[in-house]
Amino acid sequence: MIPEGPGRREGEASEPPPVATPRRILVSRLRQIGDAILSLPTVDALRARFPDAVIDYLAEEGPAQAAVGHPAIHTVHVLPGRGGAILPAPWRVLRALRDANYDWVIDLYGNPRSAILAAWTGAPIRVGPTRRGRRHLYSHHIPAVREPLSAVAHHLLALHSLGIDAEATEPRLHLAEAEERAGQELLEELESKSGFGAGDRGAAGAAPRIGLHVGNRWSAKRWPEDRFAALLRVLSRSGHRAVVLAGPGEEAMARRIAAAAPASRTVVVAGLPLRRYWGVVAALDVLVTNDGSPLHAGPALGVPTVGILGPTVPEIWFPYSPRAGHQLLCKEIWCRPCHRHECARLDCLEWISVGEARRAIDRALAWRGASRASA
Repeated sequence: MIPEGPGRREGEASEPPPVATPRRILVSRLRQIGDAILSLPTVDALRARFPDAVIDYLAEEGPAQAAVGHPAIHTVHVLPGRGGAILPAPWRVLRALRDANYDWVIDLYGNPRSAILAAWTGAPIRVGPTRRGRRHLYSHHIPAVREPLSAVAHHLLALHSLGIDAEATEPRLHLAEAEERAGQELLEELESKSGFGAGDRGAAGAAPRIGLHVGNRWSAKRWPEDRFAALLRVLSRSGHRAVVLAGPGEEAMARRIAAAAPASRTVVVAGLPLRRYWGVVAALDVLVTNDGSPLHAGPALGVPTVGILGPTVPEIWFPYSPRAGHQLLCKEIWCRPCHRHECARLDCLEWISVGEARRAIDRALAWRGASRASA
């Protein structure tokens, strides 16, 4: 570890060392699917800087799916949940991490478990946050953030602590052709069963396909059900194909909302395994979504995304440009950002109207059409 200078306060970053050429690198982002997606530009930056290095990824099962298929990643180490286990990981994973002989470990999560695993690897360079106690398990520290910074840029600070400058880019998920084809075929099958476009098959093929991801585990991050239902009716009257999306355990909510529009105009997709869900998203023309991992999956799959944000900070959690078709719906009101998961009043979401959402979809579709025309 490079010693801190006499004028350096505890928690500030060490002076960046001369950049060696690591042979083996481990990137660790244990939890949160959306954050794992947002960590992928860090992997891209490492590959650009060290084209011959072996880069591995460490995460729990859900977040690990974001790294599967990434062309820069050699091995994805998948951790089970703790479940009361004494060891921080199963012995087979511990042995694999130790035997890999990593030169660098970059821990983008920084909880006690990930810090212990970083130290366990024995890597001489271990980068992690400056949090009290476990900061001593790292050789270099990610500088503290004092103003809003996009989550992508925040992850890249880990490289800055090693003297590597990298520009923030949009993350990219990498699906196999078979995964994309399966998503398209599932939607076509469901639309066929629903009778979409019966008697007018030609129009059905040309109609834009709009996905509405209606769920989130936290009530303060869910646009009201009646707003999604009203938006669905508007889309139906416009002849769009609508796909109501929800995560595991949210199927009842999805079906309640879908019931607001004719069955021949709407299909429901809920409870799919994560990468199969992403295959469905990749088949959409536009995704409209609450805050959560779909907010990042849409842009990472190249789908114009309308993000509905309530109590969170868009500068951090929606680093996506209208120049790529993405649209932000977020109200500047007195009480936000509060970062709450639950709230008795949801003005930040209630004040987002159906008309605003429809206009955002139109802008995203216009971008989609212009993009296809130029291609």
